[in-house]
Amino acid sequence: MKRSKRILGGLLLSGLLASAVAAPVVADEPQICDCREGLEMEGTPWIRLMPGDMTGGYFVLHNHGERDYRIVAADAPISEGVELHEHAHVDGVMRMRQVDALEIPAGESLVLEPGGLHLMFIGLHEPLTAGDWIPVILEFDDGGTMEIHARVQRGEGAHDSRPGGQMMGDDATRMDTEGGHPEH
Repeated sequence: MKRSKRILGGLLLSGLLASAVAAPVVADEPQICDCREGLEMEGTPWIRLMPGDMTGGYFVLHNHGERDYRIVAADAPISEGVELHEHAHVDGVMRMRQVDALEIPAGESLVLEPGGLHLMFIGLHEPLTAGDWIPVILEFDDGGTMEIHARVQRGEGAHDSRPGGQMMGDDATRMDTEGGHPEH
């Protein structure tokens, strides 16, 4: 009996350790951005907490350097894929579509926000939890990468993530999209 309890306890401990290693979230507040030279994150990157198997990610990234940067892909452990997206008016309707790259010219900023440019996390592996920190790898056209950590939250009002502290409120409306994605 003692031996079986020890074996069961060992298996349970092994399972807990394995799941902790495989978890895509960071328990404590991480370094927000391991930024490339000349780039600086403003505020806290965030991922919208919403039902379903996809959601949006947002941040503001300043380029104080002398060279232009171009983000061409992204990846995160929480989803099957991450796409670069924009919202645009097409025939009088707001639609979402994938873009090839996100430009950050020298001396300018890249703003990812609801209703505009954003990261689209598609095929979430499991429901997200408010407060979790998610690592996201940004890939650049020169082959370089940069890791950021985004916090899961209900809406942008939960944390100041836009220039000047401006808030758009929690988007309650849904927008028509080309891929059938709800607005995020």
